[in-house]
Amino acid sequence: MAETIIIKSMPASGKARPKINLYRNISVTFVVFTAVLLLAVFLFFYHQATIVILANNQEIDLSFNAAVKDQPTATELAEKDVVGGKMIVVSGRASGSFDVLSTKTENSELVGRVRLINSGARPQPLVKTTQLQAASGVIVRTSEGVTVPAGGSVVVDVYPADPSTFQEILPGRLTIIKLNPGLQTKIYGQAESKLTSGPREIKVIAESDLNRARQQLSDQLAAEMRQEMNLDDDKEIKVVVKEFKVDKKIGAEADKFTAELFGLVKSLSFNRQQLANLLQRKIDGQNLVGLQVAEVDFSKFSYTIIDDSQPTDVTIKVNYKITAALAADNPLLDKSNFVGQPVAEVKNYLQQSDLIKEVNVFLSPSWDKKLPNQSKKIKIILQ
Repeated sequence: MAETIIIKSMPASGKARPKINLYRNISVTFVVFTAVLLLAVFLFFYHQATIVILANNQEIDLSFNAAVKDQPTATELAEKDVVGGKMIVVSGRASGSFDVLSTKTENSELVGRVRLINSGARPQPLVKTTQLQAASGVIVRTSEGVTVPAGGSVVVDVYPADPSTFQEILPGRLTIIKLNPGLQTKIYGQAESKLTSGPREIKVIAESDLNRARQQLSDQLAAEMRQEMNLDDDKEIKVVVKEFKVDKKIGAEADKFTAELFGLVKSLSFNRQQLANLLQRKIDGQNLVGLQVAEVDFSKFSYTIIDDSQPTDVTIKVNYKITAALAADNPLLDKSNFVGQPVAEVKNYLQQSDLIKEVNVFLSPSWDKKLPNQSKKIKIILQ
């Protein structure tokens, strides 16, 4: 019986394997290519940026001139810068005593000033060169003759009785040497500051002293009239000085002087609601490029009277503030400024503006360092 022998030939090593490796390489390449393609597609469609901006609100000062009329028409109120109101005028006087603050340095034989006091019941005349002795024994003389009124006092310049032996006299009491001993306790001198030789500083009335007195009397008259007219503290009043008198001239040596002022006190009364309406109309007409009005407080305004020659037709300058914020259409926020830019440069660019307090940039994917190259993939949020 014949046998059938089947012999399987084995492929030589290195003949079939290259095909397997080739298929595997092609597969790997395809997978890698697909992954790269998907990543590119992902980055193309999902590369986005969000810029979150915290705005820094700004106060803007605005002003305009307006007319305050006694009886404005409805057309004037609707179309012109007019509000209803009028000027109230009253007159008054104020007076007072003021310290001299201006000084000058003088070289003379005088060593200072002494106040002569008389607590007795009769006036006491004292001749020029009357001697006054300090507790230290140093003697000075008066530079002029004076009469010290009963119950009053006068101030007089003094000089050393003996310049060669004169020593500084400290503030205190001085005895009038040749006065009857019984009167020396009632009539005496008082050095209110040191008496010293050489250059000395003396008080002299200057223009600044008179201006200060004028202003203080104006303020005093305004306060008195405000109370008399029952005006609110925030209501502006104006004092027009018609007459100002003082008892001493500029250049006179004195510690004090008195002054009197006569003036007209003017108070403007107007319709505040009409002014608020006018303010709103002015704000609506403002061309705030790149900004938007965030807040308006109509109670916070001030005004200055420009022309009040006619009480029933007064011109004023109104000053007010509005709070404005960064608007979305501000050129600063044009997305073309950010396309393809690094995050750090975007932040630096925005934070240079006073209108911006804080900037945050969020990227997707988060590992990217630059903003998208397409503006439509950039989103801006204002807070």
